[in-house]
Amino acid sequence: MEDKIFSIDEVAAYLKIPKSTIYKLSERGKIPSIKIGKQLRFRQSSLDNWFSEQESLSLCQADESAINPETNDLSQPKSKRVLLVDDDILVLKSVGKFLKTQSYDVEPAQSGEEALEKIEDSHFDLIIIDVRMPGMSGIEAIKKIREFHFSRSRPRIKEIIITGYMDTEAEQEAVKLGITDYVYKPFVLGDFMRTVNRGAGAQNLYS
Repeated sequence: MEDKIFSIDEVAAYLKIPKSTIYKLSERGKIPSIKIGKQLRFRQSSLDNWFSEQESLSLCQADESAINPETNDLSQPKSKRVLLVDDDILVLKSVGKFLKTQSYDVEPAQSGEEALEKIEDSHFDLIIIDVRMPGMSGIEAIKKIREFHFSRSRPRIKEIIITGYMDTEAEQEAVKLGITDYVYKPFVLGDFMRTVNRGAGAQNLYS
């Protein structure tokens, strides 16, 4: 199979992360790149390998915490329900699996529309949602979820948005809406869990 060469714009679309993040990862040598003239170029095989390594790292750390009593909070209430929303199925699987090892009850949704359907008949303690998704964005979904709960006289659910480095527009929207917290991707698991535990009101073992 031909190894495609991507521009940075194509990489951003392929990996669904901002160009500024790709620049930083390239400068740090995290994502292999080549220079053609003054332009950065990336091989698809290198991108696929990097993404697989990130996913494997997340899963391995999740498995380790599941069997290590020093990092796994077995006393964390299993009643904490999380609605995890992301259009990337790999993110849903890897992050969802990790959260489950931390005693969270995780319900996945691949779109803002699906998230709205799931909150109608279910209670959640926390919503973790990606900002950039096809169709309804994460910010739009949060607004509609809040409207739904207000119309039903339900208490507001705490929200955490997943965003990219330098995504200032999303951050400004989050501040305006008073969103509980946000995490940058690609994120470090320890930072991610500190944010999740804080949002869910759970004991934090990642300080």
